[in-house]
Amino acid sequence: MLKILNLLLAAVIFTALSCSSSEDAENFKFGKGKYRYKMSDSTGKALIDGIITVKTYENGEITGTLLVTKNYVNDFPGYTSMSNEFSGNVNLPEKKVFINTNPRIADSNVFWNMDIKTSGLSGEWRYSVFRGKTSTGKVKIMKY
Repeated sequence: MLKILNLLLAAVIFTALSCSSSEDAENFKFGKGKYRYKMSDSTGKALIDGIITVKTYENGEITGTLLVTKNYVNDFPGYTSMSNEFSGNVNLPEKKVFINTNPRIADSNVFWNMDIKTSGLSGEWRYSVFRGKTSTGKVKIMKY
């Protein structure tokens, strides 16, 4: 009888934990507002931390500002090409977000390609020039 009660208790706990995990998947909503971001190199070494503010979000198109709050590395390929304004788009069905960190220029630019996850956005940044991709790394966006 004690074994049956223990199995039932374990099943209830497992179900409760599973339900909270599926609720967490719905918790992160990317839209207008402030978020923290972190860029790192391809090995995970921190490059910069900052705040991204989404000011407009209409029909999947986003614009806003980027602010660097901490530099771990003062210069890395593409850093000086980034501006304090960005544009991009959100594809909710595919759970993808694309950000152009300097929409005023076509060459020598840093682009973020991210997936929408349960606790934020994560993906890759790439520094591109007309010759092609020159550097890549990791980027994450989290709740502020």
